[in-house]
Amino acid sequence: MVLIRSLALGLIASAVALTAAPTKVGAAACKMCHKVQFESWSASAHAKTKPVLDCEACHGPGSEYKAVKVMKDPAAAKKAGLIMPDKAQCATCHGKKKVSPMTDAMFAKVHAHKKKA
Repeated sequence: MVLIRSLALGLIASAVALTAAPTKVGAAACKMCHKVQFESWSASAHAKTKPVLDCEACHGPGSEYKAVKVMKDPAAAKKAGLIMPDKAQCATCHGKKKVSPMTDAMFAKVHAHKKKA
């Protein structure tokens, strides 16, 4: 009976772990591979807001897509929860209260990216 109960509790714990919500990993985890973007973001108004608008505020919680194998496959990363923001998403904050409206020029330079070879 104890063995069956232990087995059942183990299965329940596994199921809960599999259905756990994605969690944030923090900008420092993103910096490891995205140094150019991190430095650009660090100099931006987003990094200076309270609370800070870090990578995951726009790209979604990274726990499910942070693995290098997933990040190297854009389709897999998006399937795992990576959000590639568009102007509409930016407009959820920009253009409201004291935040300037999002323009095409602003959107184009949200943060620096490595130049493609």
